[in-house]
Formats: sequence, structure tokens, C-alpha cells
Amino acid sequence: MNAMKRISIIATCVIVAVACQKQVSDKDVIGTMSIRFIHPDAVTKVTNTAFENGDKIGLYVVETPAPLQVSGNYVNNLQATFNGTNWTGDESLKWPSTTSICDLYAYYPFMEVGSITSAPFSVKLDQSAGTGPSDFLWGKTASQAYTVEAIPLQFSHKLSKITLQLVKGPGYVGDLPSNAVFYVHSIVPDATVDLTTGSVTKDPYGTGRTIACHKVNDATYEAVIIPQRLPSRTPLFEMVANGVSYLVEGSFNFKPGMNYTFDVTLNTSTESIRIEIGGEIEDWN
Repeated sequence: MNAMKRISIIATCVIVAVACQKQVSDKDVIGTMSIRFIHPDAVTKVTNTAFENGDKIGLYVVETPAPLQVSGNYVNNLQATFNGTNWTGDESLKWPSTTSICDLYAYYPFMEVGSITSAPFSVKLDQSAGTGPSDFLWGKTASQAYTVEAIPLQFSHKLSKITLQLVKGPGYVGDLPSNAVFYVHSIVPDATVDLTTGSVTKDPYGTGRTIACHKVNDATYEAVIIPQRLPSRTPLFEMVANGVSYLVEGSFNFKPGMNYTFDVTLNTSTESIRIEIGGEIEDWN
């Protein structure tokens, strides 16, 4: 899948039934806010399918015009967990009032937050088991009035995705190697995230490290990285196959929310390779 669809979850408000009352007060009609999953066939996350059982997001609810803060919000970093069908959170959570206007902020994956504007976040150096735990997604619904209808939260990817696509060159004979391993070098894996905007900033003092890619199939490998610019003549990609290592230097500017596809062209039975942009630099969301 070349482009990930936007992720959509919704906070729903379920009206509390009031019986045997002629007059209903504002307090009585405030509904219980919960989180549930909608349209599971159309909703994707950091895998090529959907949110997975056990995935956790963080949710903030702020009564306007107050700003988002570490604490003191109406809802402070509520952890919601996907159980394979629905999202579960705190079923006792209620709207502030029927006249409230709220901003909702959500992010994946859930973490303990000590700073709203510079929360530490790192991608995994070993992504061979999957890129999901290394992804960072963010969404906001602004100026939401009280409603009993679903409140949409649209998430977007805030990191960069690298897709390496093995291609047979004119001189290549045989099948693609089934034992190939790919690495992305010189990547600073640490950053801070601003939960008010979803922006991600690379650690300016971070050291470049090597990231092991996830194998999708014999022809496709991928990794999620912190957005950053790599200087010229920097070790960038390495493929190890059939006991031979191929290292390619290069410079590149990886931007947030983008999926970069690189063609890895094999020639003469892996005696040489060529890596180039395969014509696909696209919105990841």
C-alpha cells in the first residue's frame, strides 16, 4: 500500500436516560463520553491493515478558550485502548456542560507526558518486527460544541516513511534474494513532539544511528524515521544479501508526513546494485 489512509476514531456521547422527571436540568442531560472505533475496513494506522488489538492512544479535552497544558485540562492524557473491535477508556467521563466548546487532541502511541510542547519521542533502531511502535500520529478537533453525535478525530502521520523496493535490472538473472536485509544509516532516532500542533523536531544534539528495516516481502522493505536532512556523502542505505554487503552514500531531506519510495535495482545476480528514487514521493496520510 503506497499511501496510508487517514486514521479516524470518534468520541461519542451517549445520553444518560432520565426517568420520572418533568424538568431536565443541564446536569442531567450531559452525556457520557467514550471512544469507539468506526468503519474498521476503511481505517488504517501504521500497518497496512488497521489498528491492532492493544494499541493505545492518548486523549486530551480542553474547554476553550483555555490552551492545552500538561495538567489542568478538562481531560488529561486519557489512555484509550483498542480491544480489536472498540476503543475503551473511562466510561465515567462527561461533558463539562451542554454549552461547552471543547478542543480535542489525540496522539499515538500513548506515553507519559511531562511537556506538552517538547515531549521526548524516539523511533526503534530495530524495526524488523514492524514499524508500528515507531510511528507517531496526531489529530485535533477544534471548537467542538456539545453533541450526542460522533466527534471525528482525523489522525495524520508526523514522521517520515522509507520504502525500499527491489527491482530486477536488465542484467539480473533469477529470483529476488529471499535473505536480503536492509539498513538505513546515519539517522538520528530521537526527537521532541509538540502535542499542540503535532510537529516533530529532531534532537539537535542527537547522533546518527543505524535502523534495521521491516521486511514486507522479498521485494519490499520499510522503515519509519524522524524527519531530518542528511548531508552529502553520508552512508544512507545498505543491503546485505547472499553474504555480500552493498552500501550506498547519499544526501536527502526527509520531510514529515511523506512516504519516500526508493528503487533498489539489482544487476548481474547481485554483483552490483543501483539505488535511486523510484518516482514516488507522496503524502503518507
